[in-house]
Amino acid sequence: MQRVGHPPWLALAVVALAVTACKRSAGERDSPALTRPESATEPTAAATASFAEVARKYAAAKARGPLSKEDCAKLSAAFLRVFDSHRSSMAIAKFDAGAVREECGDKAGAEAIYRQLVREAPSFALAHNNLGVLHWNRGEEREAVEAFKRAVQAEPTATAPRNNLAAALRERYAASPEQQEFVAAEDELQSVLALDAGNGLAFENLARLYYDRGRLDDKSYLLLADLVVTQALAKAKDGGLAESAEIHNLRGLLFMQRDNQIDALKAFKRAVEIDSKHAGAHMNIALVAIRFRDYATAEKSLQIALADQRRRKNAEAYLGLGVAQRGLRQYEAAEKSFKKALQISKTAARARYNLGILYHDHIAPQTRQDTNEKKFDKRPYETAKHWFGEFVTKSSGNTALASHAADAQHRMRNIDKLVTDIAKMDASARESARIAEEERAAAEREKERLRKLEDTLRSGS
Repeated sequence: MQRVGHPPWLALAVVALAVTACKRSAGERDSPALTRPESATEPTAAATASFAEVARKYAAAKARGPLSKEDCAKLSAAFLRVFDSHRSSMAIAKFDAGAVREECGDKAGAEAIYRQLVREAPSFALAHNNLGVLHWNRGEEREAVEAFKRAVQAEPTATAPRNNLAAALRERYAASPEQQEFVAAEDELQSVLALDAGNGLAFENLARLYYDRGRLDDKSYLLLADLVVTQALAKAKDGGLAESAEIHNLRGLLFMQRDNQIDALKAFKRAVEIDSKHAGAHMNIALVAIRFRDYATAEKSLQIALADQRRRKNAEAYLGLGVAQRGLRQYEAAEKSFKKALQISKTAARARYNLGILYHDHIAPQTRQDTNEKKFDKRPYETAKHWFGEFVTKSSGNTALASHAADAQHRMRNIDKLVTDIAKMDASARESARIAEEERAAAEREKERLRKLEDTLRSGS
């Protein structure tokens, strides 16, 4: 999550969280900063001096290194005292009390302060905005959208809430393409760019919005997405925007839409050069790498992507990781990854298919047989058949998976035939062994009869 700044007031600026175009995130934790919203009451000289004193203490504590729990408690309490003394003209002080708690990882404490603040100063936009981000990161999308809307209403010229609202609406649209969600998101982003033509996050959000509409509904919007990406890259080249990992990631996705995997991979790699932990770009690198059977690169990128808490409930990420690990012959790890995908999404039919492939094509052939009795171990094949059977059931009616379902059924028939043939071979081998044993025993009996006859003949002479 990227932070969007506001006009500086005194020495510091408040922590203002912003949701990026396609991600859920708790955000990067910058130092708390003091900003004065346009809707704020003008503070008195005494209020300004009181706040400045706490700001100096905060700066001094930061200069010593990361804030300790004791520092956080003292500074948060000091900001609260400033607010208590000067009330609405120093709403920013109470906000910073929450921001300090967030910096120290106390989200619950920060949320409690923000909630008090929106009751005491309902027009303080940043508190509504940050409450929205807290809701968003907990998956409470409806509450997040409402909080972002209240922030926009409280301070129409603030760009962070508009960006956040647009990102939330865009995700709604991506999940269930509805024209009204698209129009609302587009309107918010155009408003941001009207207020701030150099707002990098708005460029990212707008490009992603057009890309999503292009892939989901109307291909012509891919051209608009490409135009926004091109404009952002040109502005970055001229110094008008910071270079954006997300813009390069989107450029790669647009190349993928044109089946240009080589340039797509270059764009994704440029994205991770800018931001080494960009989960989306790493996911996309892995996708291309798997297609080229570069399983080591895919596995590495997916492990980085899954280190991002936003991806830990992404079944597709674990499915890709399992494929990469299977390609690297890390069969135990691959099985765990496929099962993790199933744990996240019970309807993940492809995870079942891949578990079947793992057992049928890899584990079963390499299963060590009992070297003493040389028995055929059918258990891996039965496990493969189990997963193929579940896949066929779960994918019923899904035309996109019809060819895979047909393959699974073919494999199940082959497994049945193999097990039957092995059983017949075993029965035949046992029968051959029985006959051989009977012949051996008969030969031994004949030898014994002849020996006794010879002894009889010798004694008679």
